Amino acid sequence: MPFESNKSYYSIGEVSKITGVPAYLLRYWERFFSELNPARDTRDNRRYTNKDIAMVLTIKGLVYEKGYKLEKASLIVKGKNADTDTDEKTEEILKLRKQIGHEKKNHAIAHQRRGELLREIKGEIEEILQLLG
Repeated sequence: MPFESNKSYYSIGEVSKITGVPAYLLRYWERFFSELNPARDTRDNRRYTNKDIAMVLTIKGLVYEKGYKLEKASLIVKGKNADTDTDEKTEEILKLRKQIGHEKKNHAIAHQRRGELLREIKGEIEEILQLLG
């Protein structure tokens, strides 16, 4: 679903499609983030504004991309983040995770190449045995 910025409000389903965050998780995040408080219509359905969508994307970035827990992300959103040492440690952990991911990928490629080489050697040995036997 394309993001239509000319709309004044969006349903929870639309916001879920726009942001890639499941509806149940949007409801859950409302408990942790007082800044995420969509208005309600007469049928008590949530009505998200563009500001609410921006907040969802901010929270998603903090939780999924930067790896913060909800409590820490809530403090950051509120602007009460004075613990820069923790931020540096978090960034270092994320860098190490990324490095480990690259190493795992390289290991998998090397493992695959070794397997292919061993299959080739096995085929050649079987051909030699057929010639001899």
